[in-house]
Amino acid sequence: MARPDDLTSRKRFDGVLTGPELATARAAGLDLAYCPLQQGWVALGAAEDGETGPPLSWHVGRLPLFKQMPGWPVHPQPESLTLRVWVEDDLPAYRALLSDPSLWTWMLEDRPRQLDDDTCRALIALSTEGTHHKVRVATLAGQPVGQVRLEYGADPGTGELSYWLGAPARGKGLGRQMVARFLDRLAARRPDIRRITARVHPENRASIRLLQACGFTPCDRDRLGLAPRGRDDGSWLGFLRQSG
Repeated sequence: MARPDDLTSRKRFDGVLTGPELATARAAGLDLAYCPLQQGWVALGAAEDGETGPPLSWHVGRLPLFKQMPGWPVHPQPESLTLRVWVEDDLPAYRALLSDPSLWTWMLEDRPRQLDDDTCRALIALSTEGTHHKVRVATLAGQPVGQVRLEYGADPGTGELSYWLGAPARGKGLGRQMVARFLDRLAARRPDIRRITARVHPENRASIRLLQACGFTPCDRDRLGLAPRGRDDGSWLGFLRQSG
């Protein structure tokens, strides 16, 4: 049976409380909140490590976009690199980052023809919608600097990693820190995902070094099952990180 001390040390995204844990928390008078992202009750005893998400939602059509609520800071540690969900307040920074042509040099997707507020708002909403992927924005000193994403594979326990970093944050080791932290948290919260692939343009040497530093090894594309996609015509390099 869970002890109250164990529950107060849990963070919001360590998972929702089970029935017995919820009963223990209520009996002990612990502060609780309902998390709409995980659709369950969580304890509020532990400080979050930068991955907080406010409890309200804002809608673009039928797509939810999370909005900051007064008293619930989105940036609890402004001096360190943090990972969290995108929120409505990030819209100006998100648009500025995506408007930089250099960001799209090695991207798998083509740059959208139009990058107005409505388009960027819809893209943010898509990043928070659905169960097919996990997306986190990396912030530094409270400002978004990049994004990391895992698209869950058709086979259980697999996924494909992708990421990007804004020009002002490049060349400082922040991309490696962003990806490493994302993967560490993924391993702790989704230990069932043991096989992660990535694809990189052969001329993107910085991204190749980043993946190798984060435990990925070059691998034959046929073995990885990486079919041509987007701007990848089949010539991009395949990488694999496998555990267990």
